[in-house]
Parts: sequence; C-alpha cells; structure tokens
Amino acid sequence: MVDVPLALDGPVLRSWVRDCVDAFECCRDEINELNVFPVADSDTGTNLCHTIRSAAEAVETLYAPRPDASSRDEVSRPAPSTAEVATALATGAVAGARGNSGVILSQVLRGIAAASGGGDLDAKALTVALGRALELVNQAVSTPVEGTIISVLRAASGTAEQVRDSADGLGVFVRAVAESAAAALERTPHQLAVLGESGAVDAGGRGLLVLLDCLVEVVTGARPARPVFRRRSAVEAPGRSGQPITTLSLARADEAGREMRPEEHCAAGVEDYEVMYLLDLPGDASGVPVLRERLEQLGNSVVIVGDGDGGWSVHVHCEDAGAAVEAGLELGRPRRIRITNFGLEEQARERGALPRLEGRAVLAVVTGVEAAELFAGEGAEVLLCDGPPGPADLLNAIVRTRVGEVVVLPNGVVPAEDLVAVGAAARDHGQQVHLLPCGSMVQGLASLAVHDPHRAITDDAYTMAEAAAGTRAATLRIAEERALTWAGTCEPGDALGMIGGEILVVEKRPEQAAQTLIDLMLGTGGELVTILTGSGASESLADSLTEHVRRNHPATELMLYPGGQGDDILQIGVE
Repeated sequence: MVDVPLALDGPVLRSWVRDCVDAFECCRDEINELNVFPVADSDTGTNLCHTIRSAAEAVETLYAPRPDASSRDEVSRPAPSTAEVATALATGAVAGARGNSGVILSQVLRGIAAASGGGDLDAKALTVALGRALELVNQAVSTPVEGTIISVLRAASGTAEQVRDSADGLGVFVRAVAESAAAALERTPHQLAVLGESGAVDAGGRGLLVLLDCLVEVVTGARPARPVFRRRSAVEAPGRSGQPITTLSLARADEAGREMRPEEHCAAGVEDYEVMYLLDLPGDASGVPVLRERLEQLGNSVVIVGDGDGGWSVHVHCEDAGAAVEAGLELGRPRRIRITNFGLEEQARERGALPRLEGRAVLAVVTGVEAAELFAGEGAEVLLCDGPPGPADLLNAIVRTRVGEVVVLPNGVVPAEDLVAVGAAARDHGQQVHLLPCGSMVQGLASLAVHDPHRAITDDAYTMAEAAAGTRAATLRIAEERALTWAGTCEPGDALGMIGGEILVVEKRPEQAAQTLIDLMLGTGGELVTILTGSGASESLADSLTEHVRRNHPATELMLYPGGQGDDILQIGVE
C-alpha cells in the first residue's frame, strides 16, 4: 500500500522534479517528433528537458552541504521549507527555460511557488497554483492560441476548481487533473489546423501532461499509462451528426485549393532565429510592456515571463536577432543570450521545395461588391466573401498574390484562430504574412491609406496597424429580436448603433440612430469621418448624414462611399 500524502512538502516536491527529469528524458524524442507549431524545428522535447533539469539543479543546491566558515569541513544545511523548494523550482526553470513551451512550463512552476507561501500544498493550494499559472501564461504570451499547451493548462486548472473540495484525498485530485489534461491534449489537433494537418497533438501540451503524470506518481505511487503520441496521417473530429469530419489540411494548397502531394510538403519558417535571454530589470516591471511591443514589431511568438524576483526570461522568433537583443539592452542587462538559427527556409529553397518570391501585396478581406472595388482601387488584392471565409479560401488568396510579403487586412471578417493557422501555412509557400488588427473595413481603409511598399515590412506593417488603431469604428444594424442593451430595450426592426461591440444607440429610425452615433464618436474629437453604406441603406440616409455633418460638425471632413455589405447598414470610421 502506498502512503498517499495529504499535501506536498519540500521533500515530495524534490522527488517530483527528479521524476520529471527522468520522464522528460524518456519522452524527449516523442515530444520532438510532435513539434510542428509554431516552428517545426523538432526541439520542444529537448527544450523541456533542459528547462526541467535547470529547475531540479536549483532545488539540489538547497540540499547541498555548505562549507563551515571555521574549518574546511562541510556541514549540512537545515531542511528547506516547502516555499523555499517551490521558489527554487520556479527560479531555476525561468533561468534555464528554452523555447516557447519551456518558458510556459516555467510559469506552471512559478504558480506553485506563488501558492506555497502558506506552507505545504494541498488540493486547494494546487488549485490556486494552476490558476495563477494560467494567469501568468496569459500575461506572458502575446497571442495565445487554442490547441496549444495553454489549452491543456486551462483544462487542468478548470478541473482543479471543480474537484478541489472533494473529500477523497490528494490522490483523487491529482488524477482528475491529469486525466483532464490528457483529454484536452487529445483535442488539440481539432483546435489548431496546423496540428490537424500533421496528425499530431501539441508538443508543449504533451510536456505539461508529463509534468502532471509525474505528480500523480509521486502522490499515489503509480504513473498513469499513456499511449505513445505520434503523428498520424489524418485527424478526424465528430460533426453534429456524430460522423467524423476530416480536418482540412492547410499544408500546401495550389490555386485550385488542391492539397499538394506529401513529398512536396516541406515545413519552413520565415523567421530565421529564435532569440532567448535573461533580463535583469532595475526597479519595477514597467518596462516589460515596452519590450513586448518592440519585440512584436520585430517578429512573433513573443513570450516574456518573470521569476517573481526581478528576473525575466525573454523569447521571440524574428529575422533580426541583434535588434531583439538590443531591445532588451535598452531596458536592462541581458545575459545568457541564446540565438538559434532555424535554417529551415534556406534549406528548403536549396532543395527547390520553396520558391524565392519577391515583392509585397496587401490582401483585404471584404464583404460587399462596392467595397471590393474601393479596396482594389486603392491597390489592394481583394478576397470578396459573404461571411467568414474558410481557411483554405484565405490561404489560396494569399498564394495567388505570388509575392514574398503579404499584409492581410481581416477587417473583422476572419476569426483570429484561422488567421494564425493560415499565416503558419503560408510559410510553406515561401510567403511571409503580416496580420493587421483591423476590426472593420473602415479601419482597413485607414491602414491602406498609409501603406508604403518601399518601407521595410516591419515598419510598413507597424504604420498600417497604428493607423487602424487610431480609427474609431462603429456600425449601424437593424435589430432582429427583442433584447436588453446598454441603451435600453430594443425591439425587432429598431436601428442599433454599436461602438466597440457594445450597443450604445437604439432608435426607431436609422437616420436618427446614425446621427446620434456620429455625434457620440465626434464628441471626443475627430477630423475625418469615413462611412461605408451597406446594401440596406437608402439614398435618403446618405443625404441626411451629409447634411447633418455639414450643419453640426462643419470642421469635419466627410467621405461617404457605397460598400454594399449585407450585415451593416453603415460602417463608420472617425480619425
């Protein structure tokens, strides 16, 4: 019979991290093989091994004998407390973290350290630890993506909340958390198209499951039996009818949307370098948002995490490794700098697997024929659709540009998860995709107005994103049902004015609603009002708005264009 502890103390945490080192070594090749996102460089298992080994070494320093100041002999140290062991775990993991997943895993250990202040860790304290870890990860990762280690962590934290008050003991608790993580890991190929295409579960999520399974073993004496996770040729998910639906492959599509043959597929990343370093920041952490913004301009996969004691671990994928290091140097003292050249793209080009594409294009996703003509007239490539386009449609539109750099204006039509997946898939065509945060077509027009193909792509994309962010956007729609809004109760047929997704105007007449909406937006200033009229807008509505702006806001310029969009009677932008 195994003596199940009621809580985790320092020695149990020490045993746990030792078991984790052995388990990660055993699973390293398996996890490396699963590594396809965000860059298929097959090193996630190796990175996780390094991260957890660094955490274990930090714990061992607490137990190592220390020299006696009065002699050459070494004396034993007092047994470290639970909080000291947990803090060493976190500090060592952050300092030694490698790769995206290693950095995120270090935050799980930091969550445990944060929850250990009250002593040994029982089910309630571990629930707090997982919740805190999820908070830290969401703060650290610039663009959280479903179907990754974050999804697995969220599932584990949610289950912990549900079972923490169970009277069945710590063993039942940790088993339930691990099983929930395993189920979430199995779902990852159906959440992220890149994984579905490869038939792989998320490599980082697999690593988190190893960590939790080792916790089950140290508490109960038996590690859960898991299958060896390998890539499969296809991944299927059940549809509403219960029948399987094969996940769409975004690996390589030609202009007709046909999948290329497997031997023609070669994963490649535009980002040439993975840059990681530790950063000591003087004073508070106020400089971290500045560093994050700068790194997001340089590349992607930006993760910045702290150890809770003034030390920070910085991670980014980018083309200019020197600029990434200099960004940290402006704020503090970078050390233990590690730069890895992926080299995948150049290798693929040398084999002839990727074309060497030149030039830049802006691709706008629009609804409405007139809006499509407007964007095309401003020099953009256009993907016209009645609703959210499928991932394959967007990928093929990017491929058809036949240029190396594509700036995508989603204009509020494309789901964020599709943007991430398609952007990754486009790399296999030798194309670098920059996704701008345009939530409406009026914001897309504002960004397109400052586009300059002669600037460096990072500068051009930043300037365009800044123009989109500086354009306040609103929409006018007709209510389809009775509902309670911030502006009161609306009835079917009422005109609804929305700013930032919130309904702030409810009127019987569209003309009155539109005028009130414009007055609200100009109440905080504005020099230019741009309006796209939808297919449901009447000529009298356009005329009344022109007269309203001329009479009530004479210093404001009005640009009014037919858009032809179906959902919104009006899209309004104020700059």
